[in-house]
Amino acid sequence: MMRENVAVPKMSNEHLRYLSKLKQKKFRLQEGLVIVEGKRTLEQLFAWDIKAKELYIVESEPIVSAAISYTVSEQGMKRLCDSEQPQKIAGLFSLPKPRKIAFKKAFYLDDISDPGNLGTIFRIAAAFNIDCLILSPKTCEISSPKVIRASLGAVYKVPFFFCEMEKLQELKAHIFALDMQGKIPLTNFAPPSEPYIVALGNEAKGISSSILKIAEETLCIPMPGEMESLNVSVSSAILAYTLSLN
Repeated sequence: MMRENVAVPKMSNEHLRYLSKLKQKKFRLQEGLVIVEGKRTLEQLFAWDIKAKELYIVESEPIVSAAISYTVSEQGMKRLCDSEQPQKIAGLFSLPKPRKIAFKKAFYLDDISDPGNLGTIFRIAAAFNIDCLILSPKTCEISSPKVIRASLGAVYKVPFFFCEMEKLQELKAHIFALDMQGKIPLTNFAPPSEPYIVALGNEAKGISSSILKIAEETLCIPMPGEMESLNVSVSSAILAYTLSLN
């Protein structure tokens, strides 16, 4: 993962103009490419043997390696990255790709709209061995740089695929829903030995009534304090940790 200090060419203005367009969703999807910034995220991706096509650095630090590397100015890095204060290293990657797998334990994300929440749930899934994430078609863009940063690269590690809610039952798995008004406290939930899915709802609207209709049981997180609800990514962390104990 480490590389020695070597002479790194400066990025041309033409290449910089091309890459800066990747901040636009339309151009990312058209080119199948995204720029991922940050030392920790790049190191995590390299630890998973997910390599950058190109590497961009403000300072020639021995951090990671790539087939092609360029130096850019701090202003150039701001043109490449969508964060207000980008870090001094970024890489060019293919977009994370859906892959449908056989699973034992999965989450269904019902129209998650916030990139930070979506990325955090991917990171949680990687940490607690959730086999895959099943996304509703209206879930926010999986290849958004904000999602990738929040996931610490886990969008490339955790398998995911898209599925209409109406077709969930075709996956031949038990379906449960996590809801603040759920009947079974999560601490009392005994996961089945067969494949199962737990659905989590949209940040504002919560779990959809359509999912509640097909869910075998509804689960809840007992809260002794006076709070109406929890953020969906916080709920997913509690859920994933509790399931990991079974």
